[in-house]
Amino acid sequence: MRRALLFLALVATSVFGFVPPAHAVGGAVCVIGGTITFSEPFGTVGPGTWDINPGQIDCDGALNGYRIFGSGPFTGHGTYTGLLPAGGPCLQRAGKGMVDYTFQSGAMMFHKQERQEFLVAGAGKLTTPSIRATLQLAPPYDGDCLTKPVTRATFVAQGTMVWTAPFFVDTGEEPAP
Repeated sequence: MRRALLFLALVATSVFGFVPPAHAVGGAVCVIGGTITFSEPFGTVGPGTWDINPGQIDCDGALNGYRIFGSGPFTGHGTYTGLLPAGGPCLQRAGKGMVDYTFQSGAMMFHKQERQEFLVAGAGKLTTPSIRATLQLAPPYDGDCLTKPVTRATFVAQGTMVWTAPFFVDTGEEPAP
C-alpha cells in the first residue's frame, strides 16, 4: 500500500507539478478589410494619425488543434509619416500603432491587441507579431491627391497569422501605443 501511494504521488507530481505554461501553436490564412482614415499633420509638420474603423478579419486555419473560422472585428489607430516630400505621389505612407481584433476557434473566442506597422506605396505591407500580410488601398477615396489629400480609403490585406509563443498568459502589462 505504501509503495502504491508513493508511486501515485510520484506520478501526480510529474504530471501536475512540472507542467510548462500553455503555448499556442498554429496558423491561419487571413483576409483583413475595412476603412482607414488619415488625419493630416497640423501645419504639415510632424506625423499624421490613422484610424481603422470599421474593419473585419476573416481567418481559416488551426490553433492548438482547433479550427479557426469565421470573421470578427478589426480596429486600429496610430501615427504615420509621408514617404516623399510634399507634392510627391499620393498615398505613400509608413505608419505604426496598435490593432485590436477578435477571431473564433472551435474552442473559444480570441481577442488580441498587437503593435502594428504598415507601409503603403502603391501596394504595401501590414505586419504585427502574429500577422504578415500584403496591403492595398482601393477606391473609393475621400480626396483626390490633386485638390485635396486622401483622408479616407478602403483597404484590403491578405496574409498569414502564425503563433509559436505564449498566447493565454496574462502578463499584467498594458500594451504600449
